[in-house]
Amino acid sequence: MIPSLETERLILRAPEAGDAAVHAAFYADAQGSGNYGGPLRPDQAWRRMAENVGHWHLRGFGLWMIQPKAGGDAVGGCGLWHPEGWPSHELTWWLMPAARGTGFATEASLAAIAWGYRALGWPDVETHMRDENLPARRLAERLGGVKVRRDIFPDGVARDVYRLPEPVSTKEAAHG
Repeated sequence: MIPSLETERLILRAPEAGDAAVHAAFYADAQGSGNYGGPLRPDQAWRRMAENVGHWHLRGFGLWMIQPKAGGDAVGGCGLWHPEGWPSHELTWWLMPAARGTGFATEASLAAIAWGYRALGWPDVETHMRDENLPARRLAERLGGVKVRRDIFPDGVARDVYRLPEPVSTKEAAHG
């Protein structure tokens, strides 16, 4: 079972069939989805969503959908990811354009990081990004991330890897 997390403004919940439209819209945006393998056709975006669900079942962790408590559609995804062959796990996130600049990525990431340390018992939670992904680098730094190494990934791209500290105080609570 995929747990839910709550923050002050958000619910991080399991992906569901109705989220296919959000995935399709995100992956249709070349600029927004470029760092996530996009742009993708709607059928390919659906497969990416199914991959995220499968990751939960195979690894015991994965990406949640970011659902504002105020209502409406999900606005993105956030969670912990470790595809086969990658050198380590990572915190990852993506947001629809209207949700960028709202603080949702920071809020969701803090909850996911805390869950990685507390529920999974990880000694480190990490994230990594391509050199040109400045928004991701800025978020990692806002989260208190410290560059710990540079790895070459299976796709041949060298990425900086940041260790993210355990949040001292968070308002999230795990449910489920």
